[in-house]
This record gives sequence, C-alpha cells and structure tokens, in this order.
Amino acid sequence: MSLKKVAQVKKDKGFKIWDLIIYGAVILLAAALFIVVFATRNTDPLSGVKISVRDGVFSGYKVVFEYGFNSEPVYDSEAVEVEVKGDILKVTVKTHGDGFNIIEINKRARTATVTDANCKSRRCVYTPTIKDNNRDIHCDTHGLKVEPFAYDPDNPFQPV
Repeated sequence: MSLKKVAQVKKDKGFKIWDLIIYGAVILLAAALFIVVFATRNTDPLSGVKISVRDGVFSGYKVVFEYGFNSEPVYDSEAVEVEVKGDILKVTVKTHGDGFNIIEINKRARTATVTDANCKSRRCVYTPTIKDNNRDIHCDTHGLKVEPFAYDPDNPFQPV
C-alpha cells in the first residue's frame, strides 16, 4: 500500500455519517420486528385442537377431528380412532395408504403432541408440544396438520 493511500485512510477516519445512519436504521428495524412478533403472540391457554388431513396432492385440507376441552370429541370415524385413557385422548389418524400418526391430547394439562408416526423423517414426532394458541404441528409426509383453535360447541365440525 502506498503512502498516499495510507494517508487517505487515516484522513477518512473509518465510518462516515451515512454509514452510521444506515446501521442505526437496520438495528431499529430489527428491534421493531422483534417486538411486533413477540408482543402480538397469542399465549392464551389451549381451548381446542383441530386435526386436518390433506385431501389429495393438489387439494386443501379436510378436518377429521375436533376437540374442545369442555366437550366431547367430534371426528370422522373412517379416518380417526379415539381411545380414552384417563386424562389422555389417544387419537390415531389414518392417512394416505397405510400411513398413520398418533396424537395424544392431555385434557388436564391442555396440551397436544404427536407421539408416533410411520413416515421416514418422523419430524412431527419431535415437534414441541402444543401448549397455547401460538403453535401447530405439521407432518408433511402424511399431509397432517394439528392446530389450536377456539372450539365453538354450538357449531362443531360435522363428519361426513
């Protein structure tokens, strides 16, 4: 590096004012997004669980199970088997072909978790438990979706 360039670098003194303004704006934007994401989360206790299965490759999801913690489960008996063991509802959902997912719903703790599946990845089994209205579980292989919802006993899901 020539002496002329060294003198120029010393004269510039590192950051210019516009550099500092841009860095400050980026930091403020990141902080604002962080606050918006975490301040607007719905952390109300779980009031109901809805399980849906993808109808086909290019179609949407079909609801096969609904359960509000203050009522009886409503489900499609061709696609779902429900076993009650004390405070635990063990829901077995049959998916495409010979696929299945087992979801356990704890009535006392108001939680839902996928405990078993026969797909290769089993990613849904390792997904954290649903404890509030802010999280859901997806099994992409089987096209399964377990999600919280506000259960309305006057307008429950009607199986076909």
